[in-house]
Amino acid sequence: MRPKFKQAFAHLSRAIEDSIPQTSSVYELFGLDFVMDENLDIWFIECNVAPQLIGTNDRKTQLLTKMLQDMFEIQLAYYRSRMSRAFEFVNKILQENAKESTINYEKLRKEFDTRININKLEPAFSISKNNGFILVADKNLPEKDAYFGNLNQECFAL
Repeated sequence: MRPKFKQAFAHLSRAIEDSIPQTSSVYELFGLDFVMDENLDIWFIECNVAPQLIGTNDRKTQLLTKMLQDMFEIQLAYYRSRMSRAFEFVNKILQENAKESTINYEKLRKEFDTRININKLEPAFSISKNNGFILVADKNLPEKDAYFGNLNQECFAL
């Protein structure tokens, strides 16, 4: 069932990608509801933008706790990646400023937008193997590769 869910998530994320801020400094937790039919096909029912995280029994409390811990681990890794790139960038500017009398601000803005201010996880800040989340899309990759083979070629024709 996991491949079918990955494909469903890939389609959903592609459908709404223009509506979601594309920055790793912003995150949102959605509750997605699916149903399976008699052929074990998965159908999307609804998306809850503010899902209730209420542990109504011990097992659900454990699952919710693990989910939130995993989500925070991912958020922290992306934050640390971005801050690492930002500190390197500032140090580079300081070094260049000490050598040159003029600063090319347009060049710096372009570098900041294309290299620093992106959703990229640096290898030094990897996610643990026991994290329950699965990466469905990586928009740093070319469009065909960004969804890890979970979308057919005709999905990109639009």
